[in-house]
Amino acid sequence: MNKSIHIIGSGLAGLSCAINLSKKHGRNVILYEASSLYGGRCRSYKEKNFNCILDNGNHLIIKAYKNTFNYLKKIKSQKELIANNETFYPFVDIKNSEFWSVKPYSYIFPWWIFFGSCRPTNISLLDFIKSLKIFFAKKNQSVSSLLKKNSEIYKKFWKPFTIAVLNTHPDEASAKLLSKVIIKTLFFSNNPLKPFVVKKSLKDSLINPAIKKITKSGGNIKNNFRLKKIIFNKNLAQKLVFNKKKIEIKENEIIVLAVTPNIASKIIPNLKTPKKTNCILNLHFKLDKEYKEIKFPQNSFFVGVIGGVVDWIFRKKNILSITISAANYLDNLDNEKISDMVWEDIKKVFKINNLKKPKYKIIKEKMATFVQSPKEIYRKPKMQTKYKNIFLAGDWVDTGLPATIEGAITSGNNVANYINKF
Repeated sequence: MNKSIHIIGSGLAGLSCAINLSKKHGRNVILYEASSLYGGRCRSYKEKNFNCILDNGNHLIIKAYKNTFNYLKKIKSQKELIANNETFYPFVDIKNSEFWSVKPYSYIFPWWIFFGSCRPTNISLLDFIKSLKIFFAKKNQSVSSLLKKNSEIYKKFWKPFTIAVLNTHPDEASAKLLSKVIIKTLFFSNNPLKPFVVKKSLKDSLINPAIKKITKSGGNIKNNFRLKKIIFNKNLAQKLVFNKKKIEIKENEIIVLAVTPNIASKIIPNLKTPKKTNCILNLHFKLDKEYKEIKFPQNSFFVGVIGGVVDWIFRKKNILSITISAANYLDNLDNEKISDMVWEDIKKVFKINNLKKPKYKIIKEKMATFVQSPKEIYRKPKMQTKYKNIFLAGDWVDTGLPATIEGAITSGNNVANYINKF
């Protein structure tokens, strides 16, 4: 008789778990999705007003994401990413009208910091040496508590780097977690910070190929199955209660909860999870021929912005996509006001004062990630729960990584590898 593994949630954690589960021991993998769209926070949808596919957000994937690239290899989607010919991160300071590129090419060691042409403007090697104190951060220290907030290197490097990696302002972000990320990415492998983005859409690159792989391997996928509760008997889950039906959990069957922490904490009694969350706001402008003046530095597919509301700008054919991380401060503003503020930044970046604001679409992920502060990261649970047949997967589960694509995929891998041992 087949023993089922019930995976709740089709985000990257759930998908990677399903892909990595071995087919031995007569296991039957069943994936449940609450909505009609797969992918969690990496979903895509058809935007009627734009007559095209839009991603809910923009995700940079760096070469150091080993588990992400292994995932892409397994779903045969390695060629669905694009990158600049060279490794560089272009930036614009719209307050001071400065332009520079960070060129973080590394091989075993971050040699780039020794070369002025690779560092932000007016940042010296000594500035980076003084920043080494971050590697000795204590558990309760934030990034800004260790670095001088009025320094050039803080404004041009550490602040945008922290917000990009942790989706948390340096005033709150855990310095210890950021130092772990730096060690994992900078001191190993060849050119670890080379940035990639999806070629067409998140759906085409990361999600649909995974769904195809799972179904081809015999997995069963059910959408519009929203988990309402789990019925327990002592230290075991006994029954899954969905909006459509109840499913009895038989002996030796397993449940993987690959859902958001707020849902998991409602389903599992007394589960300790991160509580405080940060919003990521993405705004998409549809461009026509009159916006041909918009040129990215060195034909890059993205540019970082300092001194404004906008953090990152991406160009996807005729769509200009803007990302604002840690965007809780915009919650009380209406979409028209936000779009006006963003377009003012865009005009300064590309020097297009004569062009009117085009058609736009705003997507707010109000609980995109938990606040990766010293307090919240120590609320991250282990993948095992007090119930023997329930495991947790997600970028909010303790993997030693921040809440990123790599964190989500690694979490799903970890659960699958654990299950495969039995």
